[in-house]
Amino acid sequence: MNSADSRIRYDELSAGRAMGDLNHEEGRELLQLEQACSISHDFAFDLIVGSLTVDCHKDPLTPVPAALAARLHRCADESHTPSLDKITPFQPTIFGKILHSPFTGWAAAAVIFLLAMITYQADTDLTPMQAHAQLRNQAPDLLERDFKGLGPYTASSGKVIWSDAEQAGYMTLTGLPVNDPAKAQYQLWIVDPKRDEAPIDGGVFDITSDGIPNIVPIAAKLSLTEPQVFLITLEQPGGVVKSKQENPVALAKL
Repeated sequence: MNSADSRIRYDELSAGRAMGDLNHEEGRELLQLEQACSISHDFAFDLIVGSLTVDCHKDPLTPVPAALAARLHRCADESHTPSLDKITPFQPTIFGKILHSPFTGWAAAAVIFLLAMITYQADTDLTPMQAHAQLRNQAPDLLERDFKGLGPYTASSGKVIWSDAEQAGYMTLTGLPVNDPAKAQYQLWIVDPKRDEAPIDGGVFDITSDGIPNIVPIAAKLSLTEPQVFLITLEQPGGVVKSKQENPVALAKL
């Protein structure tokens, strides 16, 4: 387990400890993680749960809104958070004892949501290179095409990968001139006939270094169904809504 995974697991167990829902094995695992990772006990979860519990008792008849409840359940599924009703109590804290009240839906939901945000933050901490490698290794439907330089950019080259399932993709570009963002920026356009007749904006980006590949995440403004063409143009700072394609840079297509 790497350091990021260990931290996520520690936070999961800390939330369980705050709610009084750890079994003996999980309690030992939490102590081992604290020692292995040199982490001091953090009472943040206890304070969050306690605060929300007090608020819930002030107005015990207020239900969790259906839309929020559905969102929290989705976040819990995506973050692989353990089901709270499948964990037996272990050394409950004072807040854990309070949480046995029937009016603690908000507190449990808040902890689950916080864990989901922690997992999301860990994912977004990946470098472009790490995220590129992760998508390449995990996407079940990876599309990959070669970029060919156009006009004065024929010395440039690169690849584009895209996953419809993940709605994510990356460009690896070599040989493109470093641009001055105050004067001009590169912009990606994606042709997906099943999604839209007009090219879809794939995001504005800069090339910051010569000689080494630049890994650029694709920031498609619309979801893609079956992209056929990826075109890079040089545009005004901030990009444009619709390109005249007066300065085509590189093209990748089927």
